[in-house]
Amino acid sequence: MPVPASATTPLKDVDLADPRVHADAGIHRVFRQLRDDDPVHWNPQRTEPGFWSVTRYEDCVAVQKDTGTFSSKATNVLGQHRWAGDRGAGRMLNATDPPQHTALRRIVSRSFTPRAVASLEPYLRAVVRKALDGALSAGACEFVDVVAMLPVASIAVLLGVPEKDWTLLLRLTTTAFGSADDDYQTSSTARATAAQTHAHLLLYCQDLMRQRRKAPRGDVVTLLDNARRADQITDEEALLFFDLLMLGANETTRHAAVGALLAFTENPAQWQRLRDDRGLLDNAVAEVLRWTSPSRHVLRRAQRDVCLRGRQIAAGQDVAIWQVSANRDERVFASPDRFDMARKVIPHLALGSGPHYCLGAALATLELRVFLDELCRTVAAAEVLEPPARLSSTTISGIKHLKVRLRPV
Repeated sequence: MPVPASATTPLKDVDLADPRVHADAGIHRVFRQLRDDDPVHWNPQRTEPGFWSVTRYEDCVAVQKDTGTFSSKATNVLGQHRWAGDRGAGRMLNATDPPQHTALRRIVSRSFTPRAVASLEPYLRAVVRKALDGALSAGACEFVDVVAMLPVASIAVLLGVPEKDWTLLLRLTTTAFGSADDDYQTSSTARATAAQTHAHLLLYCQDLMRQRRKAPRGDVVTLLDNARRADQITDEEALLFFDLLMLGANETTRHAAVGALLAFTENPAQWQRLRDDRGLLDNAVAEVLRWTSPSRHVLRRAQRDVCLRGRQIAAGQDVAIWQVSANRDERVFASPDRFDMARKVIPHLALGSGPHYCLGAALATLELRVFLDELCRTVAAAEVLEPPARLSSTTISGIKHLKVRLRPV
């Protein structure tokens, strides 16, 4: 069993690689203690091989920017795959360094610019309206399900995935990212569940690429297939790219949206303020991302011996950059444990920083902006009917169940 993440738990006894620890709201107290007392912390081998944890904002930014010292090539996140190696290491966008990373990013980057995704706004607004109208009609609802299709519908249109397959891909991405949580395991172990789910996603993409070879379109799958035929990437790398885009685009935005509603139910004055002044939407999106920090961490591997805040990190050791902690660093954010849309907007790390700044940042912020705008337009208040159930995951800060009753305007 995991050691509870309480304020009195000795840091040496908390295993940050145990997904169950992160389902405890007390994890924020642990990160606060780490920032204050041990900002570069060694997590010994337990759930998985040992690694360093970086928890202060300044250090998280510095490590992410220094790709020469801290490489992404080994793997991008903690997980059971660290025992045997990550098949995407050195091949996927999130597990490469410049200049390879830059070249891979260029293949699809034009589809994710602010200008490109802006054209999706009317479509996204229709998706959100339909979902909220259904929830309002139902009375009590599972809000995780209400918002589930927003990110799927967004990335599916860009990738070229037909609507009939959206539910399948939602199930696969939810299972892949939630495989460490008992509720989402479909096999005997988390690792087996993740492997089977990723294999299903790769097979799906393989079939979609075959279709694009016969009938190209102006979508991302066609761009990936063009890059494959031009020998910019291999067949497998094209499939892994699809897997990454589908997973990354779906999970983070969905959990941020659910976390936003929960934050507003806990801070009704903030909700009323946003309803009264829609000019705060951009600030609200930034605060939601800081507050929820849907991507908990990213992982890097030291390429040389390096000293960070007096701790000696050896070449070959992994370093976890805890964005969820950096976004509540008291040295940067005033009263960080208060949800406050009016705070001075400081670049949060929810979407990363440096060369690996989230490719889909413009899409994610547009989705959340449209979601909050439509929520303001249609919902006067929300009542949480049951305590939220948080996801057991080192990777995603998420809520797997949030039963609410929405009151219409």
